[in-house]
Formats: sequence, C-alpha cells, structure tokens
Amino acid sequence: MKLEARDPRNSNSVCIATVMGMMGTRLRLRLDGSDNTNDFWRLVDSLDIQPIGTCERSGDMLQPPLGFRMNASSWPMFLLRTLSGAEIAPASAFKKEPASPAKNYFQPGMKLEAVDRKNPYLICPATVGEVRGQEIFVMFDGWRGAFDYWCPFDSRDIFPVGWCALTKHSLQPPGNFWFCFWSEADFTVNNNICLEILVNMF
Repeated sequence: MKLEARDPRNSNSVCIATVMGMMGTRLRLRLDGSDNTNDFWRLVDSLDIQPIGTCERSGDMLQPPLGFRMNASSWPMFLLRTLSGAEIAPASAFKKEPASPAKNYFQPGMKLEAVDRKNPYLICPATVGEVRGQEIFVMFDGWRGAFDYWCPFDSRDIFPVGWCALTKHSLQPPGNFWFCFWSEADFTVNNNICLEILVNMF
C-alpha cells in the first residue's frame, strides 16, 4: 500500500513510501527507491504521512529519497512506474494527530512504555529518569543506560502503560527480567499521574 511520507533523514523531502508491515497502530515504512536498511516506523496518525496526491495538490513535488539507488534523472519515470497500478492507501486510513499537552507534567520515577530508538520496532517498559524543561530522560527498565535517551515531553515515541496491550502491539520484557519489575506501589502512585498525562496525548 502506497502513501506519501517525509524522509526521516531529510525532513524537507516528501517521498513515496510503501507500508511494509504493521504492529498495532504503527506502520513500518520503506521509501520507494531506498532499501530495507532505512525502514522506519510511524503511527497511523503521524503528521509525517499523508495520502498520495497531497503533495501535488499543495503545489509541491515528490522527491527521491536520500540515497536514491538510481540515477536522479530517472526519478520521474521511476515514480510513474511505481504508482502505476499500485494499491493506494485511502484517505480514510489517515487519522488526525492529537494536540500536544499544554505543559510538561512528567515527574522522575513515572512509568511509561517507550520506543527503543536503536531498535525502533521494539517498545519497552521505561521510567522517567529526569525532567529538564520541555524534555524528559527515558530510562529503559533492566538495561544499563545503553538505550536511554532524552526526548520532548510530547514525543510520539512514548506511551502510557497499557498502550501496547490496548493497541495489540508487542511489549518487550525489561532487560533484566528477573530483577527489574514494577512494584504495585510504583504502578499505583506514579503511574496514575503518568497515565492521565499520556492518555491525553493519544
């Protein structure tokens, strides 16, 4: 199924992409003319994806992806062949991205589920380690910092606890499964606030 998507390596370019797979409400996308080493994931309501024809209607041009494997002069013909007879994602498949919360309500110790940015097909249990202004530090439970990262408090890579179960997306166990667990106190005290914040985002 084809759609238009922003090239994650060049956000100014809108390209043709193919849906290579789905997990829950997340899409695995591949830019046509690229290869599987540059596949990326987006939520179905992401602003980075749009129906085929959106670019043309706004007076813009579809671009070849960064690292296009053919000669640039062949792009127009490649685009024509790619779209000819292709299954096009209907406009009804695209959802409106939710509004961002008015402010950052996160606090250290709150629990959430987060995308592993080194392995973006994975979502894992995580904890808010630190808060600085509009950013939070995501710490993956059971790991020793190798995968942790800072992100904006309204990042689309973080979700409320239970989001994976709700959307039928697999959730990875904590890194040190037998020694890292969420206690009942953690879940009730910290997570009630965290859930309220994140649910409003999605």
